[in-house]
Amino acid sequence: MRTPCSTRRVGGLTLSASITVVAIGVLVLAGAPGSASAQGAEALRIDVTLDEYSFSPEPLRIPAGRRVTLVIRNVGSVAHEFMAGRDVEGNDFKQDLFADLHVNIEQVDAGHAEHNEDAGHDEHAEHAGHDTDAGHAEHAEQSADAQEHAHGEGHEHGTMVEARAGETFLMTFTLPEDRRGEWTTGCFLSGHYDAGMHGTLIVE
Repeated sequence: MRTPCSTRRVGGLTLSASITVVAIGVLVLAGAPGSASAQGAEALRIDVTLDEYSFSPEPLRIPAGRRVTLVIRNVGSVAHEFMAGRDVEGNDFKQDLFADLHVNIEQVDAGHAEHNEDAGHDEHAEHAGHDTDAGHAEHAEQSADAQEHAHGEGHEHGTMVEARAGETFLMTFTLPEDRRGEWTTGCFLSGHYDAGMHGTLIVE
């Protein structure tokens, strides 16, 4: 007596072949750009160095559509900022590269426990942390000019990392495709931008 066959035809394919096709489709979708799996991939780490009065690397290249972590280190002897945008206006950019994006900023230095409470805030929390005179006054011991740069209340500033000498911050984000092109990096602490502390950032 013949043993019944375990496969049957479904829409021109055997059932077993249909299952194989579905499995392949799931694997393809799981690895597709923009999928939950792809977005959960480990962030690309890029080292950024702040010094008197420059940014390195120059230019800074960042891929669009990929989760990136900038490891921002201030190796100088005074406080510095990292901002990115277009069209300088006063002590800010008219267009913030990170506008409307979630940006996670975290300090990783040992010995600066006072900043750890702010780890994991988004860009809006970062604005709040730098829009007060008190936030800049603590940098006075590093640079006499830093306090003069205090952001006035009620004025919205672009996303920034402000680091004292020796501090390191992690800045994690994903830039969308519409941010591709050339941008400018800058430090707007008093006199720093004019001293040459600006550079080119290219979103690829």
